Amino acid sequence: MKKNYVFFVLLFLMQSVLVFNSAAACPARGAHGDQSLDPAGCPAYTDKTFEYERHRVWINLTNSQGLFKQILIAYVTGATNGYDHNYDAPTMDANKYADFYSISQADKLAIQGRAVPFDASDTVPLGYRSIIKGDLTISIDHADGDLDVINIYLEDKATGSLHNLKNGGYTFSTIEGTFTERFVIRYIADKKLGLHDAEKIPQHFSAASRNQIISLKSSPSALKKVSVFDITGKLLYNCPQVGTSEHEITSIQAGPQILLVKATLENEEVQTRKVLF
Repeated sequence: MKKNYVFFVLLFLMQSVLVFNSAAACPARGAHGDQSLDPAGCPAYTDKTFEYERHRVWINLTNSQGLFKQILIAYVTGATNGYDHNYDAPTMDANKYADFYSISQADKLAIQGRAVPFDASDTVPLGYRSIIKGDLTISIDHADGDLDVINIYLEDKATGSLHNLKNGGYTFSTIEGTFTERFVIRYIADKKLGLHDAEKIPQHFSAASRNQIISLKSSPSALKKVSVFDITGKLLYNCPQVGTSEHEITSIQAGPQILLVKATLENEEVQTRKVLF
């Protein structure tokens, strides 16, 4: 019975992915009190003694060559922020090219149930594995409940950027490997983190690499400080005091790879660029 119970709980959490187009899939009206229809077309039951709360978001990892991996983060009645056998499902890691998951403690989850009431200050780490070198995109497939009406931000710790996924997908560059500390889902744009919405960053900063020299230019604001990271987030270069509109970096000793340049301008705006070193 326990296996069947787990199956039906996970099926309920994923109901907008598995859509039944038959009236037989919905219990008869009146069996559980008043009913209202959810997006899948089946009734969401309520009665005088029990109210089921849920706020869910489905998030995709894709690329232009057809890669697709989807995860679910679900704030639902009965779940906790720890591991719940009836609400959480580990990733199967069945895709040869990449895996994508949310993280709860040490668990890598394709479905993660979290406690209600929903708390906008909550954060959920994301991780991925890839044998692909190049660009991948993280985007929202769909959402419901409170997550359908609030902003959902993706923090990229490697670049120091905060992207509002409600405004579109976030494309980033990767190398082969497993990365469990780069991305975090947030619901509040916390300016104390030193992060800025990516869509609000003015395009007056450029970074170019040639012959293992990285050349930076900024206008009208001068460069205040500059850091360079590899794709795993390792710091390769740091200059805390620049004070000019142009800057060259010649001291990085590394093979061909994608590097991330983070610059703070004199007006305190943070700019990030990727370069092929």
